[in-house]
Amino acid sequence: MKTILIVAAGPLQLPLFAEAGRQGLRIVAVDGNPSAPGLALAASGHVLPLHDYAGIRRIAEAEKIDAVSSLCTDFAVRTAAHVAEQLGLPGPAFSAACDATDKRRMRRRFLSAGAPSIPFREVADPGAALQAARDFGYPVALKAPRSAGSRGVFRVGSDDELRAFFPQARLQEPRGRLLVESWIDGPEVSVEGCCAGGRIHVVQITDKLLYPGPSPVEAGHTQGSRLPAPVQQAIRDCAVAGIRALHLDHCGFHAEIKIGPAGPRIIEIAARLGGDRIATDLTPLSTGVDLVRAVLDIALGGTPDVAPGWTRGAAIRYFDARRSGTLSGVRGLDVIPAMPGFERLAAGPDHGPPLEPGFPAPVIRSSLDRYGYVIFSGDNACQAAARAERAAALEFEFAA
Repeated sequence: MKTILIVAAGPLQLPLFAEAGRQGLRIVAVDGNPSAPGLALAASGHVLPLHDYAGIRRIAEAEKIDAVSSLCTDFAVRTAAHVAEQLGLPGPAFSAACDATDKRRMRRRFLSAGAPSIPFREVADPGAALQAARDFGYPVALKAPRSAGSRGVFRVGSDDELRAFFPQARLQEPRGRLLVESWIDGPEVSVEGCCAGGRIHVVQITDKLLYPGPSPVEAGHTQGSRLPAPVQQAIRDCAVAGIRALHLDHCGFHAEIKIGPAGPRIIEIAARLGGDRIATDLTPLSTGVDLVRAVLDIALGGTPDVAPGWTRGAAIRYFDARRSGTLSGVRGLDVIPAMPGFERLAAGPDHGPPLEPGFPAPVIRSSLDRYGYVIFSGDNACQAAARAERAAALEFEFAA
């Protein structure tokens, strides 16, 4: 029986645990949170901070692992790559993993390789940030380079907003420089796939929907993309150029791209599969490709099966009460499972109270603030999106 080390054991990782179980692998898991649900599913679970590379490598050596992997969380990417490199197992190079989890290093890589990126500047203080923003012209993006889930990322439209948002971004990056980037207005997509043995497999393009406001948090995703075929080909080419610039291999990837007046430009590329149920739910529904199995096959030294089985539509929409406050009622949840194309309903956050009277609906400033979603499939992307949007249009009532 082969043994796999799964780095991080939170809810986003559970599909990898399930697939490893189906393949009869012995699972060793590590997470810094003793309540992480995957730890209870492992044959050997360990509580250790994910930045403790040496400690986790010692566990890997003691457990005599045959593979190491993670799935949809940035915080595990460097650790898994370090273990793979030290033990001679399949995985991205540690230097590539570092580049893919630090937006400063990533931008430098894109610039030096000539990949289609955007103007940026690294800034240490509000004065330098103001100068960069004025040079680029508002709006700009202000980013904490090592954050995830849109934490510490803001769309900034004026000097006053920059002064207000800079301390909030700094909270996510207490040391080091922040990023100011030129803002691109236009459709935003993500590109899902994996790479192994020097081959890059683009599996799907996902249209992205954002909540309104200064924090660019995803409100939903739709597969496949409804952009014209020539634009989609340009998006694929853009993603491949960025992946090659980062020297990624033996991993899943999730590339975020915007289409502006000059064509597609890379926002960022992750050396992991896409979260928000994009890779685990939407991609198999829309293409028949199991990217979780593909990533596991890559970790075990095999060849991923990414041949599409069909072309259909899939969509996820997150709930939005349009304001914050304590809910007194939610209407419409009970009818969602009977609607055509229904696939999945989450009524409440992963770790929190259910979406019912008394629920404290927050202001949505990051992906952690979202409080439930629906997933629907359809014959095509338009049908799936319409079904998901209809289901997500709940009636929220607030306490006085």
